Amino acid sequence: MTSTDSTDLLDIGEVIEASGVKASTLHVWEKAGLIDVAQRNGLRRQYEPEVMTRIAVIVVAKRAGFSLDEIGDLFTPGIFDEGKTLLTSKLDELRQRRDELDAAINGLEHAIACPASSPFACEGFQSTLPDVLPVT
Repeated sequence: MTSTDSTDLLDIGEVIEASGVKASTLHVWEKAGLIDVAQRNGLRRQYEPEVMTRIAVIVVAKRAGFSLDEIGDLFTPGIFDEGKTLLTSKLDELRQRRDELDAAINGLEHAIACPASSPFACEGFQSTLPDVLPVT
């Protein structure tokens, strides 16, 4: 535990309320070494106030598709000393996903506007099929 006064610590209920993250998720993140319990008050976990920043980073990283192991790597001291290849790789993945989502959105918008009775009768849909395969 650091030198933070116990009155400055956040109870798990406060962390849950402020973050919207479930207790079970916090426990998983603790087990993965992503957040630390400062102390316990009976059975209730107490956290340093800085845990909120750490939780926010975890949430952003999870939304970006990072695994818990990858997030743990991001928290490793000196991780960027040799470059930011992990971030670059994830950015490339996100751009690929964005392109796939854009294509899906365009397809749905076309299907909604298309007067054809089914996708198989739609020339616009049929014209997109060569771009779908092979799956990568």
